[in-house]
Amino acid sequence: MDTEELLRKCQVSVSKEEETDIVTFMGRMKIKGEEVAANCLVGKVLTSRSINKEGLKAAMQMAWRTVREVKIESMGDNIFLFKFASEEEKKRVLMGGPWHFDRALIVLTEPTGIGDIKNQSFTHTTFWVQLYNIPIMCMNKEAIQKFGEKIGTVKEVETDEAGECIGQFARARISIDIPQSLKKIVFLQQADGKTPMPILYEKLLDFCFCCAHIGHQYRECLRYKGQQKEDLPYGGWM
Repeated sequence: MDTEELLRKCQVSVSKEEETDIVTFMGRMKIKGEEVAANCLVGKVLTSRSINKEGLKAAMQMAWRTVREVKIESMGDNIFLFKFASEEEKKRVLMGGPWHFDRALIVLTEPTGIGDIKNQSFTHTTFWVQLYNIPIMCMNKEAIQKFGEKIGTVKEVETDEAGECIGQFARARISIDIPQSLKKIVFLQQADGKTPMPILYEKLLDFCFCCAHIGHQYRECLRYKGQQKEDLPYGGWM
């Protein structure tokens, strides 16, 4: 039975005796719990398809190449708990994302609070983003930081030893708000007009070419009106 359904049924009518069956989270229980949580990630696979745990486990072991096996358990609703052998391996995987399974994005997060699954948030994930057509006078960390803030929360801007971003494109590691549409362009306003700067997301696989949301395909989108794929406003070129 689904955990949410089980909780609902159990809490419909709680007796006075049951209300006193309380365990306080403190002492050694809290210390041991913090040790376990330190090596864990919680992830949600953003797809309407049901995910097979064994298939996910095999794919992630191959992709992550951890020294020791990662324990993976299904928590329902395409949410999975990942228990690593060390906090170092957990951090490496978290920083190395985004990760995908069967072309669907896996939103990974460190457990918050005591790790109550229903209270975990899967609204943000981090991408390396490339910004193109940047004017020479804007090929510096401060300017790229400003451009990146129009896309999401900037975690890092890639620079050379001089702190500059000289090249065909600039790279920034940006936390993206998943419920929002992906942005495909930002503009630089000048006295004589606007300079368009296209956006490319590294390791971005499936998303909707109609609305630019992650989690469904364009044929599943309410905005899809039967257009040809190449006529849609977004595409794999992002």
